[in-house]
Amino acid sequence: MQIHEVNNYRKFNIKYLGPTTHRGARVKITEPARYNDDTDKSVTLSSNGNDCGQQGLEYLISKGFKPVARCSEFSCYTILCDNWGENFIELT
Repeated sequence: MQIHEVNNYRKFNIKYLGPTTHRGARVKITEPARYNDDTDKSVTLSSNGNDCGQQGLEYLISKGFKPVARCSEFSCYTILCDNWGENFIELT
């Protein structure tokens, strides 16, 4: 198998941010930069008190993203979406 034969998906990290003295609990969704002149994109939501991964997934779906896989690590969930070309949606 060659690297170009593996499906290419967009990566979104979903992380829980605990409350502070000035802000309540939040969920942050980040799409890492893909190119040299690109920057990370992110959106921060007020936590609804449920699982942050589920909340992030529901947000992405509501914006029209097409999730195809998930994975997780110690500090966050990762959702992979297939939104390229004419289906490209900005994270807002």
